[in-house]
Amino acid sequence: MSEVVILSGNEVIGIAKEMSFVNANLLKFEEIDRHIGEAIKSSFPNYRVWTAELAGCDGVGAEVLQPGKDWQKGRLKLVISYRVEFTPDKVPGTESPLDDLRSQLDTQ
Repeated sequence: MSEVVILSGNEVIGIAKEMSFVNANLLKFEEIDRHIGEAIKSSFPNYRVWTAELAGCDGVGAEVLQPGKDWQKGRLKLVISYRVEFTPDKVPGTESPLDDLRSQLDTQ
């Protein structure tokens, strides 16, 4: 099984143009990351307040009621995290004689 690679910014990606975020078939991961950020910001009203992106802002005032507890005042902050994974295809001839054994051990 191929190892998953977490993309972080310096990688260049070749992709079918119709599947691309930026209508291009060759782009840096940084471009995808920037477009995802812009899409998130434009989709959420008050994004900058919720994420404490504004200077001096520490989220949104709110009250929370949790099971078995009283109402509690505090601040809500939106924290968005994502990752983009790339799984390389297997290259013929790169299989190890131990791959079958590893697969069997992984399923146990």
